[in-house]
Formats: sequence, structure tokens, C-alpha cells
Amino acid sequence: MSRIIVAGLSGAGRTLTLKFLQDMGYFTVDNLPVTLMDAFFRKEALNYKKCALGLDIREKENFEKFVEITKNFQPLEIIFLDCSTETARRRFIENKRKPPLAKGSQSISVAVEDERRLLRPIRAIADLVIDTSGLTPWQLKKTLFKRIKGADVPFQIDILSFGYKYGIPQESDMVFDARFLPNPNYIGSMAHLSGKSKKVAAYVRKSPVYKKTMSVLAAFLGKTLPLYEKTGKSYFTVSVGCTGGRHRSVVFAEDLKKFIPRKYAVRIVHRDIKK
Repeated sequence: MSRIIVAGLSGAGRTLTLKFLQDMGYFTVDNLPVTLMDAFFRKEALNYKKCALGLDIREKENFEKFVEITKNFQPLEIIFLDCSTETARRRFIENKRKPPLAKGSQSISVAVEDERRLLRPIRAIADLVIDTSGLTPWQLKKTLFKRIKGADVPFQIDILSFGYKYGIPQESDMVFDARFLPNPNYIGSMAHLSGKSKKVAAYVRKSPVYKKTMSVLAAFLGKTLPLYEKTGKSYFTVSVGCTGGRHRSVVFAEDLKKFIPRKYAVRIVHRDIKK
């Protein structure tokens, strides 16, 4: 069982770290009161192989109790996110927010320094301290992948076929229109079949431009997917559409899957095939 508690200075990336841990397969809970942590680790955490909790600065009155709780549950890793005061100040300004413990007209920098002092006992017992001052979100994620055992999660590629008449999938990162291909729906013996049918697939593939188009798109994805992966994305959705989402897009999506590099985890979904 892997148990992680994420703490740190406001503005240093605690919430983002929890999101990355979720991408790595962790069940995450943010801002769980310290008074409930003991019960959580004794009962609820047993239902999950990997879980991570976020510790909020507003729990400062219970930090001493928190330190005691961490002694009772092992293995338990504490990750502390830190950054320079100037970096925290800039991030708060960019997001038009103020530190959670800022009082009245108190400046952001002073509020951050006050918070830093309060967090010293937590930082002192942390297993891993990450200074995010000069890190991009992708670099932070990469650091977590390197430091956390079992966090090697493959880049997930979803290939989704759909029908334009039912709308373009909102989760699409890239959309390919397959409506230029011959439509089996106008052939009486194939109208009731789907793109899973060998007869339909053969009909769609016989188009003179089918192989060339597939080759061009496969080559494009081969060049761009690694670049998208480097931005820190955990998954990428390629949507292929035709009019109804039952014939051409299904065939094209199934064939496209064969060209995706094996190092990626690939899932195929035919959203409208039964409509």
C-alpha cells in the first residue's frame, strides 16, 4: 500500500501535485481535516492500494496532532511543496487570489512568510521537499514520476469514433473528418451493418485515397504525440467522425489504432456505433 500526504506553501503547487498523483492512479482527497485522518487511514484507506491526502494550511491548529498521526501509519510518505516568496507572490497575482491566511490589507509577501513559519514543523518531517520556483507543471510532474515508486504511467491515447449528427466529442484533442470516404449507408446490403463488419471495412478501404490518408495521419501523429506527451498531458483523444458514426469512422478508427506506437496505451471507443 502506498500512502502519501501532500503539504506545502500556498501557491507552491499542492493542488496540482494531487491532480498529478490522481493521474498516477492514486485515490486523492484534498483538505481532509486532520481530526479525520486517523479514521481515514484505519478504515477507508484499506480500500485503496494507493491514496494521497492534501494538508491545508488552515489546519494549523492541528499540526501537532498531524505529526503524531504520521508516526502511527507506516509506510507513509510526506511530500512538501515549497517555492520562493517572490514566486508565490507572482502566482497569487496571476490567479487574482490572496494567501488563505492573509489578514486585511496585509501584503501577499508578508502573508506567505507568516505561512512559511507555521509550516516549518511539517517541512521538517517531510520525506521529499520539492522547490517549484523554477519548475513548469510538466517538470513538476516529471519530478514526481521519478521520485515516486510505481508512478510510471503510460501516455494514454484514446481513439474515438463518432457521428457528426450527434455532435463532436467535447473531450477531443484532435478531430479528423472521414466523411470524404464512400458511405456504406447508401448500399442496401450494408446500411444495417457497422464498421466492424468485414464487408463494410473492405468497401471503405477500397477508396483510392484511403491508404494515403491513413499513412499521412499516422505519420503526423507519430511526430506530434511525443510532443504532446512532453507538455505533461496524461492522455490524448483523437476523434474520427463521419455522418452517423457507424460505418466510415469506425473502420478508420480501428485501422488508425494499428499505427499508434506500441509504447503508448491505446483505447478505442465507438461512441455512436449502436445509434
